[in-house]
Amino acid sequence: MTTRRTAIVSAVAVSAVLVVGLFVLPALSGQTNGPADAPATDETAPTDVNGTVVYPVNDSLVLETRSNESIEGATDVAAGATVTVRIKSDSGDSPFIYQQQTTVRDNGTFAVPADLSGVPENATATVSVRHDGEELTNRTAQVVYVPGATAADGDDASVAGTRLDYDGETLTVRSATDQTIRGTTDLEPGTNVTVRARSSGSSTPFLHQRTATVGDDGTFAVTMDFESIPAGTRFEVSVRHGDETLTEADARVE
Repeated sequence: MTTRRTAIVSAVAVSAVLVVGLFVLPALSGQTNGPADAPATDETAPTDVNGTVVYPVNDSLVLETRSNESIEGATDVAAGATVTVRIKSDSGDSPFIYQQQTTVRDNGTFAVPADLSGVPENATATVSVRHDGEELTNRTAQVVYVPGATAADGDDASVAGTRLDYDGETLTVRSATDQTIRGTTDLEPGTNVTVRARSSGSSTPFLHQRTATVGDDGTFAVTMDFESIPAGTRFEVSVRHGDETLTEADARVE
């Protein structure tokens, strides 16, 4: 009789342990050695490098052939710092390059306008963001044709591959020393270009000419002295390679 009771008690104890295990072990496996749930990810989002992205994050990047197209993004580079947005064609048949510097806003966003009115229809390009010579991120963009969009006056030549970087309709410099004139080109890095500043009036004639070497990122820059030139003087800036004029811009001394 004692033996039978002991067997019954043992069976009940084993059953209790099994029942408890059904509820406890799954919980423990999730907290200790069990596999944790994988976090949800958005596979359509482009990889962000160094905390920098180009909008839209969750969709393809499509640019339109407009004279005032906008490229926007966000970065963890400090507010007030300068970043460079570059748009370069992926095809050698119809090459183009556009590069513009902008300042990071207080909320970490940035934006640059781009004149893409002369870009070929259905072209593809790489949009990259750089800071202090380092590429922060890049992604592929599709350029789509917009009927009725026309090139801004005087910008046809620069869209072809070389342009001077400035805001507004006129390039401006101060009546001071060490004034920098910058630009971008699709010429090979290491190529020399000539930047010429020539007065357009006879009252204060001048001609400044400097040679610049194209950098690895397609940029070039020269420094000129306009200290003796009165404010309000108008002149013309041109960029030349050999005997060819690559681009021109109207300029003014402020």
